[in-house]
Amino acid sequence: MHEQPGQGKHVIIVGDGHAGVAAAVRLTDLGYRVTVVESNVHVGQSTSGQATDASQHTLMRMCTNQTDLYRRLGVIREIDWHKTLYFTGSDGLIDELTGDDLPAPFHLTRGLMAMKRFNWKEKLAIFSGFLATLQVSRTAREMMTDENFRQWLVSIQQEDHLIDKFWSPIIAGACNQLPRQISAAYGLRILQEGFLLSNTSYQLGFSKMSRAEFYKRAEDIVTKGGGAVLHGVSVDRLDYDAETKRVTGVHLTDGQTLSADSYVTALPHGRLEDLASEPMKQADSRLARLTEIEDVPILGIHLYFNAPQGHDTMRRKHLIFTDGCVRWAVAKGVEQGGEFAGLHHIHVVIGHATDFEHLSDAEIAEAAVADMRKAMPGITDAVTLNTAHVVR
Repeated sequence: MHEQPGQGKHVIIVGDGHAGVAAAVRLTDLGYRVTVVESNVHVGQSTSGQATDASQHTLMRMCTNQTDLYRRLGVIREIDWHKTLYFTGSDGLIDELTGDDLPAPFHLTRGLMAMKRFNWKEKLAIFSGFLATLQVSRTAREMMTDENFRQWLVSIQQEDHLIDKFWSPIIAGACNQLPRQISAAYGLRILQEGFLLSNTSYQLGFSKMSRAEFYKRAEDIVTKGGGAVLHGVSVDRLDYDAETKRVTGVHLTDGQTLSADSYVTALPHGRLEDLASEPMKQADSRLARLTEIEDVPILGIHLYFNAPQGHDTMRRKHLIFTDGCVRWAVAKGVEQGGEFAGLHHIHVVIGHATDFEHLSDAEIAEAAVADMRKAMPGITDAVTLNTAHVVR
């Protein structure tokens, strides 16, 4: 019987975001003793105690690493998979794209041809765009990093209207960026592996769990493996030996130093840049270039509406917006208890939200609701906003 590779070895992970959780669970499975160091006071909460679900946890079936994590956590059944994608826009038309049992890549053909917001010429143009995607080999795709995806779409005769109303919502939903903001290599990969690889890979999954529940499962796995999750613990530097070119410890703000055989950082690039010393940056060119990474902010807004009894504010489980500032809307149902009891809870996401960072929470909520009144027939004059909670 072979020993597990991590037998007897200790790993410290700094940060408990999705990347930190994935690393902690996988290393625990491999037999490592894992210590997760996290500044949050409670798993899934900020230091103020408020929920930090910045956006609805969404994945596609193409996201094999993420679905593997859910399986390891034993919560894959907590994912609500949607075979139909629902689109809406400022015209108020709710459209849908549904796959069928035809073999890939033809599984979306009938669904595309049934969409109402595009005429037959436009549908054929979109279909030809998918065909053009299939003709790009993986080798050719990886050589297209210097071309943005919008440029590639234009090169295959996709008109601006189709790029804005069809391709942009798909791409932004997958990576929080517009076609002009990502390389053609990434855009093509999303289409090839997300929409054309199989007749299920395009499907959207929405987590039915709160972030706190998600992280509690991970903590249970880590502790059962002999490790620990340290909450409310802040790191002020990574100790580093320039001669051996190795991290030697994690120094905490309370003066303690934690040491292990290996170290993993699962931190935002700006936070890592603060913790890394100059010798570390000189020894590792990746660390030296952390300041070159650009943030793409995303906003999650929990909206609680007053609505007549029996009224359906969403009319669909989710909506993908083809224009305006809102990117997603997800139906959370009528709250059954607590301070929001009886209110209709809708969670919306504003992606690539650079233009909204300077606005107040009230202004952000106002802009989102204005979009929703145009695009969602269920948000009638009888439906009024009660409370909005913006998570930046």
